[in-house]
Amino acid sequence: MESSPLELSVPATVARADGDTRAAPVAKGSRIADMDIIRGMALFGVLMMNLAEVFRIPYFGHGGPEVDASLLERIVVRVELMVLAGKAMTLFSILFGAGLAIFWERASARGPGATWLLSRRLFFLALFGLAHGFLIWNGDILFLYALSGLVALLFLRAPTWVLLAVAFVSWGWSTVVGPNLPAVWAFAIRNPGPSHYDEALRVYGTGTYLEILRFRASELVRFEPFTYILNLPDVLTKMLLGIAIWRSKVLDLTVRETHLRKLRWIAFTGITLTFGYMLFRWIQFEIYHPPPVRSPWKRVLFLLCILSCALGYGAGLLLLLRRANWRRWLGVFAPLGRMAFTNYLTQSIVFSTVFYSYGLALIGKVSNAQAALMGIVFYTLQGFASAIWLRHFRFGPFEWAWRSLTYGRLQPMRRALEANDV
Repeated sequence: MESSPLELSVPATVARADGDTRAAPVAKGSRIADMDIIRGMALFGVLMMNLAEVFRIPYFGHGGPEVDASLLERIVVRVELMVLAGKAMTLFSILFGAGLAIFWERASARGPGATWLLSRRLFFLALFGLAHGFLIWNGDILFLYALSGLVALLFLRAPTWVLLAVAFVSWGWSTVVGPNLPAVWAFAIRNPGPSHYDEALRVYGTGTYLEILRFRASELVRFEPFTYILNLPDVLTKMLLGIAIWRSKVLDLTVRETHLRKLRWIAFTGITLTFGYMLFRWIQFEIYHPPPVRSPWKRVLFLLCILSCALGYGAGLLLLLRRANWRRWLGVFAPLGRMAFTNYLTQSIVFSTVFYSYGLALIGKVSNAQAALMGIVFYTLQGFASAIWLRHFRFGPFEWAWRSLTYGRLQPMRRALEANDV
């Protein structure tokens, strides 16, 4: 499952004439623009993989690429899986963890109540996730992010070495221990096969909206709990890494120059070694899915490559963003990152309509290459729409709703109301 493109609004102290200093969204000068850019770029990877594996074909029960796929189709599949699969989710989870740390640190600076405010925010994220997963499509990641974030809250006061130790243990659970638990093996035995795949195609392609709701709910209840045995510790690992990375100050542009050597090493090692391994897998065409659980060390190597590649992507982008020309070109992704929550949910609404029966009913009828083209076009349109929207409004509509629920009062929406805010 790909992960979700989210940002956490960061509270700042707002001193007003009436003496009110309640928490409020972060001011423009305090935003970390590089995180917006990287988040916006990762959003593209999330969309492309969701189109490949969740929208155009049923999420549960599908296998590898079609055996009679064209050369173009095979190339698109392999490139997506080498370059994007798992990496976008990992990068988003890391950024989400960094966002947790930023939110909590700045809220704590105001006094008590930071943990409660952040817990409230994650609670509403979980509600968004439940509605998203049951009412729109079953590829939701918001609920998992909310649960993982609540666990990560327990370690926000812990020393960095404790964060890394817990991250190592939780990653070991998700890669070595979890896959070999009897419950997971039982899930593998029950895992939907061709008959379920055909039934899903029929329901999502021709069923009424109520039939789709019932079928999706049965899938989520039957299969999703078992995936949490692996996915929650995995996402938690990456969130804890994000907290540790934020503490290292590497995301702070003012002190990044002191980390250049580390960033270059991470970028080179993460990307070069990972792509070498992935190329070997490409030749064997084992790249589509991780090795089976009966090969634990092979699975560990595969997932370690995904993690190292995502870190390499992040380090490489931070290095590029030091240069004015690259910052200007990559800055086009910032609006997408600032409106990531809205853009993610919009993708779900639009493409579930495109592929399900109550829309164009294209599920099972679109190749991976065609879906990739659809994703590129739609993502480009989202980029233009996000830039135009943010010229007039402080944040996207779903960000506005989420922030208003978090702070317990309606947030000003139009930029004209508070010109200094983002």
